[in-house]
Amino acid sequence: MKTILKITKNELSSLFYSPIAWLILIIFTFQSGLAYANAWSEVLRSMSLGYNLYGITERLLLGWTGALTGMQDNLYLYIPLLTMGLMSQEYSRGSIKLLYSSPITNRQIIFGKYIAVVIYALILIAILSIYCLFTFVTIKNMDVPYVMTALLGIFLMICAYAAIGLFMSTLTSYQVVAAVGTLATLAVLNYIGNVGQEIPFVRDITYWLSISGRADTFFRGMICSEDFLYFILVIVLFITFSILRLQAERTKRTVLQSSLRYGG
Repeated sequence: MKTILKITKNELSSLFYSPIAWLILIIFTFQSGLAYANAWSEVLRSMSLGYNLYGITERLLLGWTGALTGMQDNLYLYIPLLTMGLMSQEYSRGSIKLLYSSPITNRQIIFGKYIAVVIYALILIAILSIYCLFTFVTIKNMDVPYVMTALLGIFLMICAYAAIGLFMSTLTSYQVVAAVGTLATLAVLNYIGNVGQEIPFVRDITYWLSISGRADTFFRGMICSEDFLYFILVIVLFITFSILRLQAERTKRTVLQSSLRYGG
């Protein structure tokens, strides 16, 4: 555990030493603040026109123009930039050889780097929580469980995206390629729900594989076991892929052996 925490600490230091992490925080804060201000503008415009106000929590945070909903739709733009250098920079700098020669297991390397991204995800959630806190202070009877469930959905989505990005980063030493690969994988997982809709059996499989709309249930104030399990399985799957990838680097195997391991 100490080794994992040490790797996490080093990764966080490296992450915030680069301008990418700070740039993402700045843009994320600006974009979410702009979305929240626009939501307030719509509410105030309705008040000035004399309309009865209802569902203020949803209109400010979780509706079509809500701040949290807008940021959920844009997460795929931020996470690939954040995860593209997790392992790619180790390959490009040659420091991966030092990790391989040290008494550190593949699991410790992957878990340490992934936990660093999870901590960064918590910072993003903390930024969104500021708007939720302001809403709690300014409006009467805010639906707190409704908002907390939505924040949980966003957090799980970031963690799932981060696991995919971490795996793509283990495949190449080029950070741009890792970022593009992550975007492509997310695009496939979003589009696959439209494949084979005319065949019931295929439709059920592709619908379950699709990541599109998985957090919508959380934005309706419900924690669905199916969607929660989906995010957990995606995280476990791609973290396992990342560990197998590092093991393949250390231990040479045939293509058939590697394929069977990934397939298993």
